[in-house]
Amino acid sequence: MRLIIDNGTLQTSCQVCYNRIMVIKLNPKKLFKILGIIILILIAITPSYYFYHQYKKTQELLKNPQEAAKQENKKLLEAIARLIDLPSDEEPTVATVFDPEKLKSQSFFVRSKAGDKVLIYSNARKAILYDPIANKIIDVAPINIGTPSATATVSALITSPTPQTQTYSFILLNGTTKVGLTKTYEETLKKVLPNAQIVRRDNAKKNDYTKTFLVDLSGKKSQEADQIAKLLNIQLERLPEDEEKLTVADFLIIIGIDKNQ
Repeated sequence: MRLIIDNGTLQTSCQVCYNRIMVIKLNPKKLFKILGIIILILIAITPSYYFYHQYKKTQELLKNPQEAAKQENKKLLEAIARLIDLPSDEEPTVATVFDPEKLKSQSFFVRSKAGDKVLIYSNARKAILYDPIANKIIDVAPINIGTPSATATVSALITSPTPQTQTYSFILLNGTTKVGLTKTYEETLKKVLPNAQIVRRDNAKKNDYTKTFLVDLSGKKSQEADQIAKLLNIQLERLPEDEEKLTVADFLIIIGIDKNQ
């Protein structure tokens, strides 16, 4: 303990600390002001940090798409395992239904739609058709990999162009007055495109868009854009003149009133 002379008064160091604490307690306005500044700073930097983190994550996945696909397959299997017991002694082949019309001749795919997932277990000789949007099992059937029809089916699924296996970046703009619509639609988007990376969520310049649509921001991914639009069941359009052209993502989705359900 030290002796301190403060304003001509002899005090111990403990008394000085106590007095300072009392001064702070007696100035609540200063405390509220400091807390207010801290809160404002946190509010300002939180969105910036989120989108910076998303951007860095996107760049890492773009450099290693195989790892990205592996992570998403793991999430997919975890989701399906909550609905049905899966073979534990083998890793399935995971495929995506891109064009269900080409598969409708087989009873297993009669109720399938674009974006559905197929798990093929060679050793267990089992195929599982899963709807990631509705989160339900559509069908389970035995499969004989050695037969020509089964081989053709597997080949058609795997070799079909599937945007779900690629990592694309998206900007989501809310084209309505509904608050929180971009966050809700992000969940829907990732069910169809698990590797989708959202680098920005914001409001569109207009809030009266009736239809949700996709825009190819680079203008160089027309085939992928067409596939993604079909999978999401939305239109593929040019960027409206009123909207700012952003180049930090592959695609832009403006969410319209039709998704405000």
